Formats: sequence, structure tokens, C-alpha cells
Amino acid sequence: MVSGKAGVNGGNNGDLFIKINIKNGPKFTLNGYDLIEDLKISPWEAALGARVNITGIDETISLYIPPGIQSGEKIKIPKKGYKDGKGSRGDLVAEIKIMVPKKMTNEESELFKKLQEISQFKPRSE
Repeated sequence: MVSGKAGVNGGNNGDLFIKINIKNGPKFTLNGYDLIEDLKISPWEAALGARVNITGIDETISLYIPPGIQSGEKIKIPKKGYKDGKGSRGDLVAEIKIMVPKKMTNEESELFKKLQEISQFKPRSE
């Protein structure tokens, strides 16, 4: 058993305080008891909606992405975060990051060009 320093004049040992620093990992960032995860999705998943699997601390979670979600929006999954030591848990928060392909096939490029021609969407005017 570990305890603090010996007490004065044969008294009881004092309290031992341990400070633990938790380093953010490549997958999660800790904010209080909430775990923040960057969730990378494709433009078509963002536009059309999707169901994706994400890996939490101790399970895989099927997460619904609603149509029209934007980069930076967050989806909270309650009680799937870090344990607080008192029987409760924080939340798992998926922060949306819409990813665009760096390299595309000719067909993909043509489809994006066609979408550009027919779309009425003007993101800088909204």
C-alpha cells in the first residue's frame, strides 16, 4: 500500500496526491470527459447523408450522418466518452471534416464538372 509521508511524532501517514496528465492521441482529443474525434467523410456522404461506423473506446458505433451536414459541425454520442471514475461517462463527439479527393479519375472529374454546371448552390452568397 502506498501512502504519503510519515506523520509527525509517530502520527498517521499523510495523503498521497498523484497528478495524471493524459496526452491526446492520434484518434481522440480529451475535453473534460468528452472525447472529440475528427470524422472524415466524402462530399457525397455530406450531401446525401450516410451511415458510417466509428470506433469508440470500447465498441464500434453506427452513426447516422444527416444530409447537408457541414464541415465543423459536431454529432454527439452520449455516454460514449471517457469514464469519470464515479460510474459516469462523458460523450463522444464526432467533428465532421469533409474531404475532397486529391486525385480523381477522368470520370470523377467529369462528374464534378457536370455538377458545377447544373448546380444552383452558391456557398459564398449564403
